[in-house]
Amino acid sequence: MTIGRATYEPGWKWSVHVGPLVGKKSCDVEHVGIVVSGRAMAAMDDGRVIEMKAGDVFYIGPGHDSWVVGDEPYVSIHLMGAGDYAHS
Repeated sequence: MTIGRATYEPGWKWSVHVGPLVGKKSCDVEHVGIVVSGRAMAAMDDGRVIEMKAGDVFYIGPGHDSWVVGDEPYVSIHLMGAGDYAHS
């Protein structure tokens, strides 16, 4: 099992900072994790929007964009998807 710790700075957005590098419009990695600090949003390809904030346990399925909300870095521990995300 690969466990990852992710830190994203204010202004970070998957579709801007990762998507163009991998040639994709949305992230196709499944994520399960715990938010350590900060806030982020995930917009699913089906239109659902999920907010993640400190203390939340989250599941984000494949087919989403995500971005940091506010002026604090977003930090999370990923229990699923960390190994695949590093290769995306």
